[in-house]
Amino acid sequence: MSKITERPESQFQVRIATPETWQVVVEMARREHWDLGEGDASRFLNVDAPGFYIGYWQDRPIASISVVNHAQNYAHLGHYIVNPDFRGQGLGLAVWSIAIEHAEGRCIGLDGMPAQEANYQKFGFKTHYHTFRMVGAATKNIVELHNIELVDQKNITSVIDYDASFIGYSRAGLLAEWFFGQGRKGLLLVGNKGIEGVIGLRPSDDGYRVGPFYAANEKSMEALMLAAMNEIPQQTNVTLDIPEHAQQTIAFARSLGFKTLFHTCRMYRGEPPLDYQPGINALASLELG
Repeated sequence: MSKITERPESQFQVRIATPETWQVVVEMARREHWDLGEGDASRFLNVDAPGFYIGYWQDRPIASISVVNHAQNYAHLGHYIVNPDFRGQGLGLAVWSIAIEHAEGRCIGLDGMPAQEANYQKFGFKTHYHTFRMVGAATKNIVELHNIELVDQKNITSVIDYDASFIGYSRAGLLAEWFFGQGRKGLLLVGNKGIEGVIGLRPSDDGYRVGPFYAANEKSMEALMLAAMNEIPQQTNVTLDIPEHAQQTIAFARSLGFKTLFHTCRMYRGEPPLDYQPGINALASLELG
């Protein structure tokens, strides 16, 4: 299945990706040093397979984008990459224009680099907050584990519902397999009233990625983060994407030796189901929110 831009068919086409063709986008992202989570791509495609696009110049893949419809009122834009040799020719915009149509009027969110913020604003996107990419090394820590459990098939539905309480829509398609697979794991903190926090971890190109990460209070946040560090090989690089409003999480990460690499802009076109909610400590990914 494909969609073709107005450019001559022999020169430039935009096609809906398959799991096989999307692997070239994974390699493009690696060249951009995105620190991809291992196995993330297949889980992304499980959410909304028709929302992944590749632009081809003379059958050479040179651009990509995803606009994933999470819910009836929300889509998330990511994977917007153009080969450096083809930038400035309007090819990225051609891919963008087709992909945006897939959202069909939904509010669209994205996590963009500050250098592109003004460009996104031209298309009606507004910045709501910034997210800090923080990187540190895993260390072994003393933490009480009596109320921390593994995410498993018995509690995954409750975890999905807990996630939805922070973002305003269900990500069942993404999270059903998010915590499972080689090296992937989820921890949840259980209190008298049910789940009080969740943290996910997975291997990545540069070490491990952490997210999503929710906690009801500072104590729960610290306990879950320390427990997650204990699950990762010591001194392995660990990456989190922490919203600027989660100041306690940022401060705690810094106390563990984490440093900020860069920040992105969480932008929306339209009204999001929920804006930032207290207790969101780290995003699952910048690509799908």
